[in-house]
Amino acid sequence: MKAVGIEQFGGREQLQLLEIAEPELGKRDVLIDMYATSVNPIDFKIREGKKQSLDFPVIPGNDIAGIVIGKGSEVTQFSIGDRVFATPKQIPGATYAERVAIEESLLTRLPLQASFQEAAATPLAALTAWQNLKERIRVKKGDHVLIIGGGGGVGTFAIQSAKQLGATVTAIGGSDSQSLMKKLGADHVLNYKKKSILKRIEPVDAVLDCVGGDQQRSFFNVIKGGGCLVSIARQPDQQAAENAGITAAFTSISPSGRLMKEIRELMEANAIQPMITKIYPFTEKGLQEAHEQIESGHTKGKLVIAIKEES
Repeated sequence: MKAVGIEQFGGREQLQLLEIAEPELGKRDVLIDMYATSVNPIDFKIREGKKQSLDFPVIPGNDIAGIVIGKGSEVTQFSIGDRVFATPKQIPGATYAERVAIEESLLTRLPLQASFQEAAATPLAALTAWQNLKERIRVKKGDHVLIIGGGGGVGTFAIQSAKQLGATVTAIGGSDSQSLMKKLGADHVLNYKKKSILKRIEPVDAVLDCVGGDQQRSFFNVIKGGGCLVSIARQPDQQAAENAGITAAFTSISPSGRLMKEIRELMEANAIQPMITKIYPFTEKGLQEAHEQIESGHTKGKLVIAIKEES
């Protein structure tokens, strides 16, 4: 089958169209005919060599959206023809490919109104936002949450998710993200390029940092005593956090079919929706261009790869 991957670490020019073996199907696995996937920052980091232990060829990608075309002998929850989406357990999840095998416990059916491209834009980013806000930060009604990087893939889902959990949301992003963040429900939006930004932030209960960067420590000062900062982009300075009277942690997601079902329900209720910036073709050039955009660090919303046309 066709896939786009790398045979050595390096720049985006290493991405090439490959012919690889069909995925092996375990007893509890489901075989998905892929209709779309998406590009995330972890993809170019993998391509550059973030995980040196990987065997080549390496097929990036962590978002699945497609149709069930096969299943293991112990699969009970899904049938041939089901429209499904998920994020795989392993990173990279090899979703830049025509077919993908995944454990059925991680899979859920597409929201009723969602296209494959909308579904593909959702799993990794939405799960990162929802899991961190709901289960790690434990946002509750009345909390004030600061989202750093509110215009990005995770940030756009984080704004919507925090609002669904009953929080007041302040979101920080670039000048070109201000209207989008407001549209998604942020109560207050700030441009990170403006001076004295910290003075304009009211004390918050928690921060979800989707950017990292050298300014991360400065946000400790706007968090109430006993509050927390969770980052998906950079390990926080633990001593500085302790001195500020807060907790801080770096996290990565734990794939969860249970939480994906919750995300599906939120999408069906129009409570959260993916913000798709651009759709690229499933070609070497298409993936290279998508990686160039995601590497810029200034992508609003999500970049989707269309693998197969919907009939």
